[in-house]
Amino acid sequence: MLANEALRAGPVVIAGADDPYTRRADIAALVRSAARHDAPVVTLSHSPDIVPQLPPRFGLVLAGHTHCGQIALPLIGRVATMSDHGDRYACGVIREGGRTVIVGAGLGTSLLPLRYGAPPDFWVITIGPLAPAHGLR
Repeated sequence: MLANEALRAGPVVIAGADDPYTRRADIAALVRSAARHDAPVVTLSHSPDIVPQLPPRFGLVLAGHTHCGQIALPLIGRVATMSDHGDRYACGVIREGGRTVIVGAGLGTSLLPLRYGAPPDFWVITIGPLAPAHGLR
């Protein structure tokens, strides 16, 4: 388990942020630990709320916590996202500048044992070399 730590795993650095929801995330410690390694960084975090605090080198962030809103009503949308950033990191693939954030819905529930309009999901992500800039969309 990585708690505000990073380690080299083949061609990438895996950085594990502790949970910001419980106020145990230490972004400065995470950044220092990742700085010891010269490779692209893949960050794992329970919550996407740490994303705005990360330096640009942290190019891929995989998170959950929001359950994609868990309850999304027709015409109204998500009732809540459990994020300090509202819908900004609520669900799915978010691209900001050179960073990609993937927030999964997960398989369970939180607070209420109910899901509506936010089906559970499970992501399989393949990480490989960057495509040439002209081939990106």
